[in-house]
Amino acid sequence: MPSLKQKIILFLLALSYISPSYAAPHQNNGIAATTFSILSYSKLSTPSNICIISNEALATQFKIHNQQNNLQYQIYSINTNELASTSCQAIIFSSLTAQEEQHLLNTAVRYPTLSISTNNLNCEIGSAFCLYKKNKYLSFKINLESLSQSKVHIDPRVLLLAKPSEQQ
Repeated sequence: MPSLKQKIILFLLALSYISPSYAAPHQNNGIAATTFSILSYSKLSTPSNICIISNEALATQFKIHNQQNNLQYQIYSINTNELASTSCQAIIFSSLTAQEEQHLLNTAVRYPTLSISTNNLNCEIGSAFCLYKKNKYLSFKINLESLSQSKVHIDPRVLLLAKPSEQQ
């Protein structure tokens, strides 16, 4: 288990992967690195299932990052209609609106799961963590209501790295 210092270094390195082109494949590496950094602060079962919703390219980048860093996550690319029949400990949204995210979380998820979005700038509804580009770097907002509803324990130290969405 990495120490807090190692986790913070990993997180800061993840932030350095970001380039100006948000949709570029190497940008997805930054998204994957940042997501895995956030997940390192969570209490998920091992191995954890990460489900990427409707984005095969992003799922491929997650699989590559997972393998290159010897992480123990199982990565799946699934469609929205498959979500109810899976047991994902983390769900990554990249193409849905915040309202669609919220609807799926309310209707298809019946188990503790952490939700992360790359397409929810305001982070007022939907996912618990919302990644966004800020000055060429990746940052994130936290929706505390969604986080508490996720029923996933997050080490409070990760909360210090981002402000709740209401304060952004």
